[in-house]
Amino acid sequence: MIDAGESLDRVAVLAGHSNLNTTARYTRPSDKDLQRAVERLAWE
Repeated sequence: MIDAGESLDRVAVLAGHSNLNTTARYTRPSDKDLQRAVERLAWE
């Protein structure tokens, strides 16, 4: 859901987490995500 653009706080509520840190634990970017981010910066 985060990848689709939903906010962390909404995902936390839907997942039943009372603490955003719990939700954030599952949103660590993969190496592929980081590579895409660098590639986007290189084209701007």
